[in-house]
Amino acid sequence: MKRFEREVVDFELIDAMLKEIHILNLGMNDADGFPYVVPLNFGYEFNADELRVYIHCMKLGKKVDLIQKDNKVCCEFSIFNDFPDRKYKGHYHDFRSVIAKGTMTLLNYEDDSVEWEKGYHLLYTCNNRDTVPLDSLPRIPNMYIGVIVCDKKDVTAKAEFPIRTVEDVPFKNVYEMEKDDTPFDIKDIILARKERLEKSI
Repeated sequence: MKRFEREVVDFELIDAMLKEIHILNLGMNDADGFPYVVPLNFGYEFNADELRVYIHCMKLGKKVDLIQKDNKVCCEFSIFNDFPDRKYKGHYHDFRSVIAKGTMTLLNYEDDSVEWEKGYHLLYTCNNRDTVPLDSLPRIPNMYIGVIVCDKKDVTAKAEFPIRTVEDVPFKNVYEMEKDDTPFDIKDIILARKERLEKSI
């Protein structure tokens, strides 16, 4: 990453970033050589080794056709905060961005009811909605739950403003803050990056 000072590598912070984001842009490989990207709501969970992302889709359509041919996908999650008339510490905007590469499986309820139902519930809770219990429905929805598995090494994140703690993740309302033209002090971030590079050699 060229602007390494914007990189976020702590998965606790990436988790907090994903909690702020409500739209996933899913990139798939199309047969014509162009990527096919579609915006979706999503649910997710981290475990020790991977990020698992859950989406839903009908059983017919372009997404299904593409995934059945090639299940490699790229997930882009982002939010943007613009304040063009209120410069803060040299910036006119702030953003949070997460990119994750992985493979996607389309699940029927009958294939794996436990994983399907987990994805169904996470789709509600990760978007701050009340879950509709399956037993309250006349029948199980006739749809796939897409399960995207991304190895943690294939998850990257960045932010415009420095993020050191979970409390730094939500956007600041610069209109409620005193004017400040002093650039962010990121000496600790630069030092941490240098230490990571030295350990990787």
